Amino acid sequence: MLTYVPETEREQPLPPGQRPWMLLLLCLVWLLPGLIGHDPWKPAELETAAVIRHYLDGQHWALPWWGDNPYLLYGPLYYWSACLFAWPLSHLGMAPLDAARLATGAWMALAMWGLGLAGRELYGRRQGRVAVMALIGCIGLIIWGHHLAPQVILLASFSWQLYALAWALRQPVQGGLLLGLSWLMLLLGASWGEFLLSFITAVMLLGFRPWRRAWYLATLLTALVTAVPLGLIWVVDLYHTNPSAFQLWLDYYAFGAFGGLASWQSFHSFGFYFSIVLWFAWPILPLGLWGAWSNRGELKQPRLTLPLLALVLNSIWLSLAGDLIGESALLVVLPALALLTTSGIDRLQRGAAAALNWFGIMTFGVGTFLLWCAWLVLTTGTPASWAKTLYEASPSWHPHIVWAGVLFTLLISVTWCWVLLRKRPLGRLAITNWACGVTLLWGALMGLWQPWLDASKSYRTVVDSLQVAVNKQAPGCIDGSLVSDSMAASVDYFSRMPLQRRDVTNCRLQLVAGDPPPGSMVLWDGARPGERHEHFYLIDKTRSVATR
Repeated sequence: MLTYVPETEREQPLPPGQRPWMLLLLCLVWLLPGLIGHDPWKPAELETAAVIRHYLDGQHWALPWWGDNPYLLYGPLYYWSACLFAWPLSHLGMAPLDAARLATGAWMALAMWGLGLAGRELYGRRQGRVAVMALIGCIGLIIWGHHLAPQVILLASFSWQLYALAWALRQPVQGGLLLGLSWLMLLLGASWGEFLLSFITAVMLLGFRPWRRAWYLATLLTALVTAVPLGLIWVVDLYHTNPSAFQLWLDYYAFGAFGGLASWQSFHSFGFYFSIVLWFAWPILPLGLWGAWSNRGELKQPRLTLPLLALVLNSIWLSLAGDLIGESALLVVLPALALLTTSGIDRLQRGAAAALNWFGIMTFGVGTFLLWCAWLVLTTGTPASWAKTLYEASPSWHPHIVWAGVLFTLLISVTWCWVLLRKRPLGRLAITNWACGVTLLWGALMGLWQPWLDASKSYRTVVDSLQVAVNKQAPGCIDGSLVSDSMAASVDYFSRMPLQRRDVTNCRLQLVAGDPPPGSMVLWDGARPGERHEHFYLIDKTRSVATR
Protein backbone atom coordinates (compact mmCIF):
# COMPACT_ATOMS: atom_id res chain seq x y z
CA MET A 1 0.00 0.00 0.00
CA LEU A 2 1.36 3.38 -1.04
CA THR A 3 1.12 6.18 1.47
CA TYR A 4 1.59 9.83 0.63
CA VAL A 5 4.22 11.59 2.70
CA PRO A 6 4.35 15.39 2.58
CA GLU A 7 7.55 16.77 1.13
CA THR A 8 8.42 18.52 4.40
CA GLU A 9 8.41 15.16 6.22
CA ARG A 10 10.37 13.19 3.65
CA GLU A 11 13.88 12.02 4.47
CA GLN A 12 16.10 14.45 2.62
CA PRO A 13 19.35 13.25 1.04
CA LEU A 14 22.49 14.67 2.50
CA PRO A 15 23.73 17.72 0.60
CA PRO A 16 27.10 17.48 -1.12
CA GLY A 17 29.98 17.66 1.35
CA GLN A 18 27.91 16.40 4.30
CA ARG A 19 29.61 13.23 5.53
CA PRO A 20 28.39 12.04 8.96
CA TRP A 21 31.13 9.43 9.10
CA MET A 22 33.69 12.23 9.24
CA LEU A 23 32.20 13.47 12.53
CA LEU A 24 32.36 9.94 13.94
CA LEU A 25 35.98 9.69 12.84
CA LEU A 26 36.81 13.06 14.40
CA CYS A 27 35.23 11.99 17.70
CA LEU A 28 37.15 8.73 17.63
CA VAL A 29 40.46 10.46 16.92
CA TRP A 30 39.73 12.93 19.72
CA LEU A 31 38.81 10.16 22.17
CA LEU A 32 41.54 7.56 21.75
CA PRO A 33 44.88 9.37 22.31
CA GLY A 34 45.90 9.30 25.95
CA LEU A 35 43.49 6.58 27.05
CA ILE A 36 46.05 3.79 27.10
CA GLY A 37 49.76 3.28 27.53
CA HIS A 38 50.61 5.28 30.65
CA ASP A 39 50.54 5.13 34.44
CA PRO A 40 48.07 7.15 36.54
CA TRP A 41 48.77 10.88 36.41
CA LYS A 42 47.75 13.87 38.44
CA PRO A 43 45.15 15.18 39.00
CA ALA A 44 42.90 12.52 40.53
CA GLU A 45 43.89 9.51 38.41
CA LEU A 46 45.96 7.99 41.21
CA GLU A 47 43.11 7.90 43.71
CA THR A 48 40.71 6.54 41.10
CA ALA A 49 43.18 3.84 40.03
CA ALA A 50 43.62 2.77 43.66
CA VAL A 51 39.84 2.50 44.14
CA ILE A 52 39.47 0.42 40.98
CA ARG A 53 42.31 -1.87 42.07
CA HIS A 54 40.50 -2.56 45.35
CA TYR A 55 37.26 -3.28 43.49
CA LEU A 56 39.07 -5.75 41.24
CA ASP A 57 40.52 -7.36 44.38
CA GLY A 58 37.02 -7.97 45.77
CA GLN A 59 36.02 -4.76 47.55
CA HIS A 60 32.28 -4.58 48.36
CA TRP A 61 30.38 -2.98 45.47
CA ALA A 62 28.79 -0.23 47.58
CA LEU A 63 31.96 1.04 49.26
CA PRO A 64 34.66 2.80 47.18
CA TRP A 65 37.90 2.32 49.11
CA TRP A 66 41.64 2.80 48.89
CA GLY A 67 44.36 2.58 51.52
CA ASP A 68 42.66 2.41 54.89
CA ASN A 69 39.87 4.87 54.08
CA PRO A 70 36.57 4.93 52.21
CA TYR A 71 36.68 7.25 49.20
CA LEU A 72 33.27 8.88 48.98
CA LEU A 73 33.97 12.06 47.06
CA TYR A 74 31.88 10.63 44.20
CA GLY A 75 29.39 7.82 43.86
CA PRO A 76 30.65 4.42 42.71
CA LEU A 77 29.12 4.34 39.21
CA TYR A 78 32.33 5.27 37.39
CA TYR A 79 34.34 2.67 39.31
CA TRP A 80 31.78 0.01 38.45
CA SER A 81 31.94 0.89 34.76
CA ALA A 82 35.76 0.91 34.83
CA CYS A 83 35.75 -2.57 36.36
CA LEU A 84 33.37 -3.77 33.65
CA PHE A 85 36.11 -2.89 31.16
CA ALA A 86 39.11 -3.86 33.28
CA TRP A 87 38.04 -7.31 34.45
CA PRO A 88 37.39 -9.01 31.08
CA LEU A 89 40.01 -7.13 29.06
CA SER A 90 42.75 -7.76 31.63
CA HIS A 91 42.07 -11.49 31.23
CA LEU A 92 42.68 -11.01 27.51
CA GLY A 93 46.11 -9.51 28.13
CA MET A 94 45.36 -5.79 28.33
CA ALA A 95 46.79 -3.79 31.22
CA PRO A 96 44.01 -3.36 33.82
CA LEU A 97 44.60 0.38 34.09
CA ASP A 98 44.42 0.88 30.32
CA ALA A 99 41.26 -1.19 30.17
CA ALA A 100 39.72 0.78 33.05
CA ARG A 101 40.51 4.08 31.37
CA LEU A 102 38.40 3.00 28.39
CA ALA A 103 35.42 3.71 30.65
CA THR A 104 36.23 7.40 30.28
CA GLY A 105 36.11 7.02 26.52
CA ALA A 106 32.74 5.27 26.80
CA TRP A 107 31.26 7.99 29.04
CA MET A 108 32.62 10.69 26.72
CA ALA A 109 31.08 8.96 23.70
CA LEU A 110 27.79 8.76 25.61
CA ALA A 111 28.00 12.49 26.37
CA MET A 112 28.64 13.32 22.70
CA TRP A 113 25.72 11.16 21.64
CA GLY A 114 23.33 12.80 24.09
CA LEU A 115 24.47 16.30 23.18
CA GLY A 116 24.16 15.54 19.47
CA LEU A 117 20.59 14.32 19.97
CA ALA A 118 19.78 17.44 22.00
CA GLY A 119 21.15 19.66 19.23
CA ARG A 120 19.08 17.85 16.61
CA GLU A 121 15.94 17.95 18.76
CA LEU A 122 16.21 21.69 19.42
CA TYR A 123 17.62 23.01 16.14
CA GLY A 124 16.84 20.41 13.49
CA ARG A 125 18.68 17.82 11.43
CA ARG A 126 22.43 18.15 11.00
CA GLN A 127 22.62 20.62 13.89
CA GLY A 128 23.63 18.04 16.47
CA ARG A 129 27.04 17.62 14.87
CA VAL A 130 27.73 21.33 15.39
CA ALA A 131 27.04 20.93 19.11
CA VAL A 132 29.41 17.96 19.31
CA MET A 133 32.20 19.82 17.50
CA ALA A 134 31.69 22.80 19.79
CA LEU A 135 32.03 20.50 22.80
CA ILE A 136 35.21 18.71 21.77
CA GLY A 137 36.80 22.05 20.94
CA CYS A 138 36.68 23.11 24.62
CA ILE A 139 40.12 23.60 26.10
CA GLY A 140 39.08 22.45 29.57
CA LEU A 141 37.68 19.16 28.30
CA ILE A 142 40.99 17.89 26.93
CA ILE A 143 42.28 16.58 30.25
CA TRP A 144 39.01 15.46 31.83
CA GLY A 145 37.84 13.77 28.64
CA HIS A 146 40.84 11.42 28.77
CA HIS A 147 41.39 11.08 32.51
CA LEU A 148 40.65 8.12 34.73
CA ALA A 149 38.23 10.15 36.82
CA PRO A 150 34.52 10.01 37.75
CA GLN A 151 33.90 13.65 36.79
CA VAL A 152 33.20 12.66 33.18
CA ILE A 153 29.82 11.34 34.36
CA LEU A 154 28.77 14.95 35.01
CA LEU A 155 29.19 15.73 31.32
CA ALA A 156 27.27 12.67 30.18
CA SER A 157 24.42 13.22 32.61
CA PHE A 158 23.87 16.90 31.87
CA SER A 159 24.04 16.25 28.12
CA TRP A 160 21.31 13.63 28.33
CA GLN A 161 19.31 15.79 30.72
CA LEU A 162 19.07 18.50 28.07
CA TYR A 163 18.01 16.00 25.43
CA ALA A 164 15.41 14.46 27.73
CA LEU A 165 13.87 17.84 28.58
CA ALA A 166 13.71 18.78 24.89
CA TRP A 167 12.33 15.37 23.87
CA ALA A 168 9.68 15.57 26.59
CA LEU A 169 7.93 18.25 24.50
CA ARG A 170 7.05 15.50 22.01
CA GLN A 171 7.20 12.35 24.13
CA PRO A 172 6.45 13.17 27.79
CA VAL A 173 6.73 9.67 29.25
CA GLN A 174 9.74 8.58 27.19
CA GLY A 175 11.41 11.91 27.93
CA GLY A 176 10.70 11.40 31.62
CA LEU A 177 12.25 7.95 31.55
CA LEU A 178 15.38 9.33 29.89
CA LEU A 179 15.48 12.23 32.35
CA GLY A 180 15.27 9.74 35.20
CA LEU A 181 18.22 7.80 33.82
CA SER A 182 20.28 11.01 33.63
CA TRP A 183 19.38 11.71 37.26
CA LEU A 184 20.33 8.16 38.19
CA MET A 185 23.79 8.79 36.73
CA LEU A 186 24.17 11.70 39.14
CA LEU A 187 22.80 9.85 42.17
CA LEU A 188 25.14 6.91 41.61
CA GLY A 189 28.10 8.66 39.98
CA ALA A 190 28.29 12.16 41.44
CA SER A 191 26.33 13.43 44.46
CA TRP A 192 22.88 14.52 45.57
CA GLY A 193 24.02 18.11 45.04
CA GLU A 194 24.28 17.69 41.27
CA PHE A 195 21.02 15.74 41.28
CA LEU A 196 19.25 18.62 43.03
CA LEU A 197 20.71 21.06 40.50
CA SER A 198 19.35 19.00 37.62
CA PHE A 199 16.01 18.54 39.39
CA ILE A 200 15.66 22.29 40.02
CA THR A 201 16.37 22.97 36.35
CA ALA A 202 13.59 20.59 35.32
CA VAL A 203 11.12 22.10 37.80
CA MET A 204 11.96 25.68 36.77
CA LEU A 205 10.85 24.86 33.23
CA LEU A 206 7.28 24.84 34.54
CA GLY A 207 7.53 28.63 34.45
CA PHE A 208 7.83 28.61 30.66
CA ARG A 209 4.88 28.08 28.35
CA PRO A 210 6.15 25.12 26.28
CA TRP A 211 6.54 23.05 29.47
CA ARG A 212 3.61 24.56 31.41
CA ARG A 213 1.37 21.60 30.64
CA ALA A 214 -0.15 18.77 32.65
CA TRP A 215 1.78 16.21 30.64
CA TYR A 216 5.06 17.71 31.88
CA LEU A 217 4.10 16.73 35.43
CA ALA A 218 3.97 13.17 34.11
CA THR A 219 7.50 13.68 32.78
CA LEU A 220 8.78 14.78 36.18
CA LEU A 221 6.95 12.02 38.02
CA THR A 222 8.31 9.38 35.64
CA ALA A 223 11.82 10.71 36.12
CA LEU A 224 11.57 10.69 39.91
CA VAL A 225 10.10 7.19 40.02
CA THR A 226 12.90 5.99 37.74
CA ALA A 227 15.82 7.66 39.50
CA VAL A 228 15.23 7.95 43.23
CA PRO A 229 14.34 4.34 44.17
CA LEU A 230 17.26 2.94 42.17
CA GLY A 231 19.59 5.62 43.51
CA LEU A 232 18.62 4.79 47.07
CA ILE A 233 19.65 1.15 46.63
CA TRP A 234 23.31 2.16 46.82
CA VAL A 235 22.75 4.46 49.82
CA VAL A 236 20.82 1.81 51.75
CA ASP A 237 23.37 -0.89 51.01
CA LEU A 238 26.21 1.44 52.02
CA TYR A 239 24.44 2.01 55.33
CA HIS A 240 24.06 -1.72 55.99
CA THR A 241 27.57 -2.56 54.79
CA ASN A 242 29.49 0.09 56.72
CA PRO A 243 27.43 2.46 58.90
CA SER A 244 30.46 4.61 59.74
CA ALA A 245 31.24 5.10 56.04
CA PHE A 246 27.60 5.98 55.39
CA GLN A 247 27.69 8.56 58.17
CA LEU A 248 30.92 9.99 56.74
CA TRP A 249 29.27 10.30 53.33
CA LEU A 250 26.13 11.90 54.78
CA ASP A 251 28.07 14.36 56.94
CA TYR A 252 30.71 15.48 54.44
CA TYR A 253 30.11 14.34 50.85
CA ALA A 254 26.39 13.81 50.17
CA PHE A 255 25.89 17.19 48.47
CA GLY A 256 29.13 17.37 46.54
CA ALA A 257 30.58 20.86 46.40
CA PHE A 258 28.24 21.93 49.21
CA GLY A 259 29.57 19.28 51.61
CA GLY A 260 27.18 17.30 53.79
CA LEU A 261 24.73 17.66 56.63
CA ALA A 262 27.47 18.21 59.23
CA SER A 263 29.69 20.43 57.08
CA TRP A 264 27.49 22.55 54.84
CA GLN A 265 29.69 24.79 52.70
CA SER A 266 28.88 27.69 50.42
CA PHE A 267 30.56 30.63 48.72
CA HIS A 268 34.01 29.39 47.79
CA SER A 269 36.81 31.87 47.13
CA PHE A 270 35.14 34.81 45.45
CA GLY A 271 35.63 34.91 41.70
CA PHE A 272 37.10 31.41 41.33
CA TYR A 273 34.43 30.26 38.90
CA PHE A 274 34.57 33.39 36.78
CA SER A 275 38.37 33.40 36.80
CA ILE A 276 38.64 30.00 35.13
CA VAL A 277 35.47 29.61 33.08
CA LEU A 278 36.78 31.75 30.22
CA TRP A 279 39.72 29.50 29.41
CA PHE A 280 38.02 26.27 30.51
CA ALA A 281 35.02 26.82 28.22
CA TRP A 282 36.92 28.55 25.41
CA PRO A 283 35.81 29.11 22.71
CA ILE A 284 32.17 28.16 23.36
CA LEU A 285 31.71 30.65 26.19
CA PRO A 286 31.85 33.72 23.92
CA LEU A 287 30.21 31.81 21.06
CA GLY A 288 27.42 30.60 23.35
CA LEU A 289 26.79 34.08 24.73
CA TRP A 290 26.68 35.36 21.16
CA GLY A 291 24.17 32.65 20.29
CA ALA A 292 21.93 33.76 23.16
CA TRP A 293 22.23 37.42 22.16
CA SER A 294 21.68 36.89 18.45
CA ASN A 295 18.53 34.86 19.19
CA ARG A 296 17.22 37.13 21.94
CA GLY A 297 13.97 37.58 20.04
CA GLU A 298 13.26 33.87 20.58
CA LEU A 299 13.67 33.76 24.35
CA LYS A 300 10.31 32.05 24.73
CA GLN A 301 11.21 29.30 22.27
CA PRO A 302 12.52 25.97 23.63
CA ARG A 303 15.61 26.19 21.41
CA LEU A 304 16.82 29.10 23.53
CA THR A 305 14.90 28.75 26.79
CA LEU A 306 16.26 25.33 27.71
CA PRO A 307 20.03 25.81 27.27
CA LEU A 308 19.93 29.38 28.59
CA LEU A 309 18.06 28.39 31.74
CA ALA A 310 20.45 25.48 32.29
CA LEU A 311 23.47 27.76 31.84
CA VAL A 312 22.14 30.37 34.28
CA LEU A 313 21.22 27.85 36.99
CA ASN A 314 24.47 25.91 36.60
CA SER A 315 26.46 29.14 36.86
CA ILE A 316 24.57 30.18 40.00
CA TRP A 317 25.18 26.74 41.50
CA LEU A 318 28.92 26.96 40.78
CA SER A 319 29.09 30.48 42.19
CA LEU A 320 27.37 29.46 45.44
CA ALA A 321 29.24 26.18 45.94
CA GLY A 322 31.59 25.88 48.88
CA ASP A 323 34.29 23.61 47.46
CA LEU A 324 34.50 23.08 43.70
CA ILE A 325 37.34 20.53 44.03
CA GLY A 326 39.14 21.92 41.01
CA GLU A 327 38.07 23.06 37.60
CA SER A 328 36.38 19.76 36.71
CA ALA A 329 33.21 21.07 38.40
CA LEU A 330 32.77 23.35 35.39
CA LEU A 331 31.96 20.37 33.18
CA VAL A 332 28.29 20.93 34.02
CA VAL A 333 28.13 24.18 32.01
CA LEU A 334 29.66 22.82 28.80
CA PRO A 335 26.58 21.06 27.30
CA ALA A 336 24.39 24.17 27.62
CA LEU A 337 27.12 26.39 26.16
CA ALA A 338 27.61 23.98 23.26
CA LEU A 339 23.89 24.14 22.45
CA LEU A 340 23.85 27.94 22.64
CA THR A 341 26.85 27.98 20.32
CA THR A 342 24.88 25.85 17.87
CA SER A 343 21.98 28.30 17.96
CA GLY A 344 24.11 31.22 16.84
CA ILE A 345 26.96 29.75 14.82
CA ASP A 346 25.31 30.55 11.46
CA ARG A 347 24.67 34.14 12.59
CA LEU A 348 28.25 34.73 13.67
CA GLN A 349 29.56 37.90 12.09
CA ARG A 350 32.00 37.33 9.29
CA GLY A 351 34.86 39.18 10.96
CA ALA A 352 34.52 37.28 14.24
CA ALA A 353 34.28 33.93 12.45
CA ALA A 354 37.34 34.69 10.34
CA ALA A 355 39.31 35.80 13.40
CA LEU A 356 38.45 32.63 15.33
CA ASN A 357 39.24 30.50 12.30
CA TRP A 358 42.67 31.98 11.72
CA PHE A 359 43.50 32.14 15.41
CA GLY A 360 42.75 28.42 15.67
CA ILE A 361 44.72 27.54 12.55
CA MET A 362 47.76 29.51 13.68
CA THR A 363 47.62 28.35 17.31
CA PHE A 364 47.21 24.65 16.65
CA GLY A 365 49.30 24.63 13.50
CA VAL A 366 52.25 26.34 15.16
CA GLY A 367 51.78 24.29 18.33
CA THR A 368 51.89 21.02 16.42
CA PHE A 369 54.90 22.19 14.39
CA LEU A 370 56.76 22.97 17.62
CA LEU A 371 55.87 19.54 19.03
CA TRP A 372 57.34 17.93 15.91
CA CYS A 373 60.50 20.04 16.13
CA ALA A 374 61.00 19.33 19.83
CA TRP A 375 60.42 15.62 19.23
CA LEU A 376 63.13 15.62 16.56
CA VAL A 377 65.48 17.29 19.02
CA LEU A 378 64.62 14.67 21.64
CA THR A 379 65.13 11.68 19.36
CA THR A 380 68.18 12.90 17.43
CA GLY A 381 69.96 14.69 20.29
CA THR A 382 70.61 17.71 18.08
CA PRO A 383 71.25 20.44 19.04
CA ALA A 384 72.86 18.93 22.12
CA SER A 385 72.06 21.80 24.51
CA TRP A 386 68.33 21.63 23.74
CA ALA A 387 68.28 17.85 23.97
CA LYS A 388 70.05 17.99 27.34
CA THR A 389 67.32 20.27 28.70
CA LEU A 390 64.63 17.80 27.60
CA TYR A 391 66.53 14.84 29.04
CA GLU A 392 66.94 16.60 32.39
CA ALA A 393 63.20 17.33 32.54
CA SER A 394 62.44 13.59 32.34
CA PRO A 395 65.60 11.71 33.42
CA SER A 396 63.98 8.27 33.57
CA TRP A 397 62.92 8.41 29.92
CA HIS A 398 65.01 6.13 27.75
CA PRO A 399 65.47 7.35 24.15
CA HIS A 400 63.34 5.30 21.80
CA ILE A 401 60.82 5.84 19.03
CA VAL A 402 57.24 4.59 19.25
CA TRP A 403 56.52 4.24 15.56
CA ALA A 404 52.79 3.72 16.02
CA GLY A 405 52.54 7.13 17.70
CA VAL A 406 54.69 8.77 15.02
CA LEU A 407 52.60 7.35 12.18
CA PHE A 408 49.38 8.33 13.96
CA THR A 409 50.60 11.91 14.41
CA LEU A 410 51.76 12.09 10.80
CA LEU A 411 48.38 10.84 9.59
CA ILE A 412 46.34 13.34 11.60
CA SER A 413 48.70 16.17 10.60
CA VAL A 414 48.13 15.46 6.91
CA THR A 415 44.39 15.02 7.47
CA TRP A 416 44.21 18.36 9.28
CA CYS A 417 45.79 20.11 6.29
CA TRP A 418 43.16 18.50 4.04
CA VAL A 419 40.32 19.58 6.35
CA LEU A 420 41.46 23.20 6.08
CA LEU A 421 40.78 23.12 2.33
CA ARG A 422 37.12 22.10 2.66
CA LYS A 423 34.45 24.69 1.95
CA ARG A 424 31.87 25.46 4.63
CA PRO A 425 29.82 28.44 5.81
CA LEU A 426 32.28 30.64 7.67
CA GLY A 427 30.81 30.16 11.17
CA ARG A 428 30.79 26.38 10.83
CA LEU A 429 34.19 26.48 9.20
CA ALA A 430 35.59 28.23 12.26
CA ILE A 431 34.14 25.77 14.79
CA THR A 432 35.09 22.77 12.62
CA ASN A 433 38.67 23.92 12.17
CA TRP A 434 38.93 24.71 15.87
CA ALA A 435 37.70 21.24 16.89
CA CYS A 436 40.05 19.62 14.39
CA GLY A 437 42.92 21.78 15.65
CA VAL A 438 42.34 20.74 19.27
CA THR A 439 42.22 17.11 18.15
CA LEU A 440 45.44 17.55 16.17
CA LEU A 441 47.38 19.15 19.02
CA TRP A 442 46.22 16.61 21.60
CA GLY A 443 46.87 13.72 19.24
CA ALA A 444 50.37 15.01 18.46
CA LEU A 445 51.15 15.50 22.14
CA MET A 446 50.11 11.95 23.00
CA GLY A 447 51.44 10.35 19.83
CA LEU A 448 54.92 11.84 20.10
CA TRP A 449 55.37 12.72 23.75
CA GLN A 450 53.36 10.29 25.87
CA PRO A 451 56.34 8.05 26.82
CA TRP A 452 58.40 11.10 27.81
CA LEU A 453 55.51 12.57 29.81
CA ASP A 454 54.77 9.28 31.52
CA ALA A 455 58.38 8.91 32.63
CA SER A 456 58.23 12.30 34.35
CA LYS A 457 54.70 12.13 35.78
CA SER A 458 54.53 8.56 37.06
CA TYR A 459 55.13 7.71 40.72
CA ARG A 460 56.05 4.12 39.87
CA THR A 461 59.83 4.54 40.24
CA VAL A 462 59.39 6.35 43.57
CA VAL A 463 57.19 3.60 44.99
CA ASP A 464 59.49 0.85 43.69
CA SER A 465 62.45 2.50 45.40
CA LEU A 466 60.46 2.95 48.61
CA GLN A 467 59.44 -0.71 48.49
CA VAL A 468 63.09 -1.79 48.46
CA ALA A 469 63.81 0.32 51.55
CA VAL A 470 60.72 -0.92 53.42
CA ASN A 471 61.59 -4.55 52.70
CA LYS A 472 64.80 -4.07 54.69
CA GLN A 473 62.84 -3.07 57.80
CA ALA A 474 60.90 -5.15 60.27
CA PRO A 475 57.29 -5.79 59.19
CA GLY A 476 54.82 -3.14 60.28
CA CYS A 477 52.62 -0.31 59.11
CA ILE A 478 53.78 2.99 57.64
CA ASP A 479 52.40 6.32 58.83
CA GLY A 480 51.28 8.19 55.69
CA SER A 481 49.36 10.99 57.36
CA LEU A 482 51.85 13.65 56.23
CA VAL A 483 51.88 12.96 52.49
CA SER A 484 49.45 14.04 49.78
CA ASP A 485 46.57 11.94 48.55
CA SER A 486 48.45 11.44 45.27
CA MET A 487 51.49 9.88 46.91
CA ALA A 488 49.43 7.81 49.35
CA ALA A 489 47.26 6.51 46.51
CA SER A 490 50.41 5.73 44.48
CA VAL A 491 51.76 3.57 47.30
CA ASP A 492 48.40 1.83 47.53
CA TYR A 493 48.14 1.27 43.77
CA PHE A 494 51.71 0.32 42.85
CA SER A 495 52.47 -1.79 45.92
CA ARG A 496 50.95 -3.66 48.84
CA MET A 497 52.81 -1.70 51.51
CA PRO A 498 50.62 -1.15 54.61
CA LEU A 499 50.40 2.64 54.43
CA GLN A 500 47.93 4.00 56.98
CA ARG A 501 46.54 7.50 57.39
CA ARG A 502 44.08 7.11 60.27
CA ASP A 503 45.28 4.81 63.05
CA VAL A 504 49.03 5.53 62.97
CA THR A 505 49.96 5.29 66.66
CA ASN A 506 51.53 1.85 66.26
CA CYS A 507 53.42 2.67 63.05
CA ARG A 508 57.18 2.82 63.57
CA LEU A 509 57.91 4.07 60.05
CA GLN A 510 56.64 7.36 58.69
CA LEU A 511 56.57 8.72 55.16
CA VAL A 512 56.87 12.50 54.98
CA ALA A 513 56.88 15.04 52.16
CA GLY A 514 59.34 17.89 52.32
CA ASP A 515 62.12 18.24 54.86
CA PRO A 516 61.91 15.71 57.72
CA PRO A 517 61.87 16.95 61.33
CA PRO A 518 65.33 17.83 62.68
CA GLY A 519 67.08 14.84 64.19
CA SER A 520 64.98 12.28 62.31
CA MET A 521 66.51 8.95 61.39
CA VAL A 522 66.12 8.97 57.60
CA LEU A 523 65.96 5.48 56.13
CA TRP A 524 65.19 6.47 52.54
CA ASP A 525 64.54 9.50 50.38
CA GLY A 526 63.33 9.84 46.83
CA ALA A 527 61.36 11.83 44.28
CA ARG A 528 60.00 11.49 40.81
CA PRO A 529 62.80 11.89 38.25
CA GLY A 530 63.15 15.56 37.39
CA GLU A 531 60.84 16.65 40.22
CA ARG A 532 62.23 19.68 42.07
CA HIS A 533 59.44 20.50 44.49
CA GLU A 534 58.10 17.19 45.83
CA HIS A 535 60.59 15.08 47.79
CA PHE A 536 59.78 12.20 50.13
CA TYR A 537 61.54 10.74 53.15
CA LEU A 538 61.02 7.54 55.10
CA ILE A 539 61.92 8.01 58.75
CA ASP A 540 61.98 5.86 61.86
CA LYS A 541 59.84 7.61 64.47
CA THR A 542 61.40 5.61 67.31
CA ARG A 543 64.97 6.61 66.55
CA SER A 544 66.78 9.89 66.17
CA VAL A 545 70.24 11.16 65.34
CA ALA A 546 72.26 13.76 67.18
CA THR A 547 72.06 17.27 65.76
CA ARG A 548 74.30 20.22 66.31
